[in-house]
Amino acid sequence: MKNQFSRVGKVKPNLKKLLKIEELQNLYKSFVEEAYNVMQTDSSLSDYLYFEANKLKKQMIRVEANNNDIFR
Repeated sequence: MKNQFSRVGKVKPNLKKLLKIEELQNLYKSFVEEAYNVMQTDSSLSDYLYFEANKLKKQMIRVEANNNDIFR
């Protein structure tokens, strides 16, 4: 019979990435809110803020995927 090695208790979550996702979510919300607020007065600034928010959303998706891989 082969020895089986358990990883329970040896794998720890990366807390830096977990905290980072909350920061990214807050930044995303602020960019979207600001873009909405300036939509009528400065459409180019609004477009830029939405673009930056989309980049943050893609980054959040990547970080969440990495966090899910850590916990598996």
